[in-house]
Amino acid sequence: MLKLLTSEQFWSLVRTTIQSVGASLAVLGLAHPETVEQILGVTAATQVFVGAAANLGTTVYSLYIRRRNGLIATAAAALPNDRDRIVTSPEIAAAIPDPKVVAR
Repeated sequence: MLKLLTSEQFWSLVRTTIQSVGASLAVLGLAHPETVEQILGVTAATQVFVGAAANLGTTVYSLYIRRRNGLIATAAAALPNDRDRIVTSPEIAAAIPDPKVVAR
């Protein structure tokens, strides 16, 4: 079966879509603090806190998944069969629990 997106690509797309939809709603005036408060009952201060926390959370996750071990684990998961391997340093191979990642 052909896999179009890796897990990281999919979640990156989800994050970008959420940010784009949120920005579009704000620009169109549909996400005005008073409107959101009327619909959800959430104060403007809480909205700012939730928005900042969501932005910080996605940024931290994006940086975490793109660390060296994360990129290697993603590449290993995308390998098509058990004969393919990623050969790396012993430290990195020990940190990634995937049989496709082996020490040199």
